[in-house]
Amino acid sequence: MSSEEVSPEVVVEALGVPVGIPVTGEAAARLRHQWSRSLTDRDPATVVQLDHLEIEHEIAHDYAVTSLVTMAALDATAGLRINLHAGAVADERGRVLAVIGPSGSGKTTAIGLLATRLGYLSDETVSLDESLLVHGHPKPLSVITDPDEPHLKKSLSPDDAGLLSPPAESHLHRIVLLHRGDDDAGLVPVDPAYAIAEVVAQTSSLLRLEDPILRLAETIDACGGVWSLRYREIGARLDDLVGLLDREPRPSPARRHHPGGPATEPVAGAWRRAAWVDAVEYDEEVVLMVDAEVRVLAGLGLLLWVALEVPQALDELVASTTAVLGEHPEAGALVADALALLAGDGLLLPPG
Repeated sequence: MSSEEVSPEVVVEALGVPVGIPVTGEAAARLRHQWSRSLTDRDPATVVQLDHLEIEHEIAHDYAVTSLVTMAALDATAGLRINLHAGAVADERGRVLAVIGPSGSGKTTAIGLLATRLGYLSDETVSLDESLLVHGHPKPLSVITDPDEPHLKKSLSPDDAGLLSPPAESHLHRIVLLHRGDDDAGLVPVDPAYAIAEVVAQTSSLLRLEDPILRLAETIDACGGVWSLRYREIGARLDDLVGLLDREPRPSPARRHHPGGPATEPVAGAWRRAAWVDAVEYDEEVVLMVDAEVRVLAGLGLLLWVALEVPQALDELVASTTAVLGEHPEAGALVADALALLAGDGLLLPPG
């Protein structure tokens, strides 16, 4: 911001980024109240543009402002941190519980209830640096107040909602994936490869990080694994979620990193790997990122992708996979079919 520019009346700290909101008068007072936990005297690093917002409805306007502030903070931190679509609360020791899920999974409701017992960090976005420090985003809660107009989400101040405040510094400690439905199994451990695949879908700008799949694997290990919460009513599961902070971490599984690279150089008559971004191999799966897509390969797919660290012909691949899985009268056809499927998914390249 140049010396001639006037700082906006409202500047909020979002994910550690000071973001200016250019509003005045009644709108400024209203937004300052809604963003009571985030107000800062710092000069804004970026200012959201509201000129294009032709929204007269006050509730819809304020919700749009919240979205713009969040996007500005995500843009400013892209490539620097892991940014998750998640809610987060922290206990007095600074141990953070992150609940991850898409829109409609119940994040805001879960955080609104959890934050009457633990400190409120965010109901929408969790931003992590390499030390797993959580950069807070205590934005207004987006609450549906009229069931007949679910698209109108009122912006409710965390103070008005009676949410507790977290300690000055907090670090990620446990991770939960939210699954609301008829299955009421509660907290269930998730295999790390499948946890990574589900978490990737709830991230922003992950591709801009170096070794993104490895970063997620390391984060999961540091948090003692990932749990899925399968629930019907979140209120009945609050004790389980809070108690997870004291639960023993699961041991970190052995893994091997396959740093991303270009497609393997072609060899006459041989199958080879297509270009990939990053991959982590566990005992029974490999989680593989190609472009922005993530695949989890197991069984024959895992064996073939790992074997193709160097290009190989079909007969070589049949021999190496049967050495592991045992002889099968249709081994050649099974391997050929699996190779064709992997090629169709853009993971392998066929001979020629």
